[in-house]
Amino acid sequence: MLEVRKTEGDAFEHLHLAVTMTFHALKDSISGGTVIYLIGGAPRVGKTTLAHQISARLGIGWISTDALITVLRAKQVVGIKTEWNASPEAIVDAADWFFPCLERLIWSLNSLTDSYVIEGVDFLPSHAVKLESQYPVRSVFLRCAAMTPEHFDAYPGHSLGYANLPDEMRRRFALDIPRWTEFVRQEARRYGCPFVDVSEDFSTRLVEAATLLAPDDEAESP
Repeated sequence: MLEVRKTEGDAFEHLHLAVTMTFHALKDSISGGTVIYLIGGAPRVGKTTLAHQISARLGIGWISTDALITVLRAKQVVGIKTEWNASPEAIVDAADWFFPCLERLIWSLNSLTDSYVIEGVDFLPSHAVKLESQYPVRSVFLRCAAMTPEHFDAYPGHSLGYANLPDEMRRRFALDIPRWTEFVRQEARRYGCPFVDVSEDFSTRLVEAATLLAPDDEAESP
């Protein structure tokens, strides 16, 4: 597993990166160059910002799984998550429940469009690995280990669901997000998925994540 900012096993990590990028290049050549880019991680770690950057640089579309969940919730689909729960069991259950929807979305995008970016909290490294075995998918997962109510307020993010929250809920989110992000880190290591810690020097770490996901030589002409 490639984890940026890791201090041990650098030689192995660089070798893993080289093998991973070679494998992706081979898959992309077979698929005609179409790639579905997945950006995962806990809430408020920079997924949407990275999706914007990749989308703009490659000239491709993007969507958040939040949008899909909102549509499903409007239809009152049975089993959809309805409340905040950051326990590992709840995270896994919600992602497993959503996986068939994500798989069908990727099937459709792979059939009907060029490359595309999907970001969100509603899938885990285990799901990314399954999808990579079926489709031209690449993934990266982000982590922000440092989160406080003040940080939460200073960087409100793009989701309207996080705006104007009560103090108690803000404090709960600030406590839960590092735990959530640590769970994702462990899962990324377990399944060998690229993982970037954006806790410090956020802009530079996002550049590293973007390079892992879509190297500079992949930029497409508008």
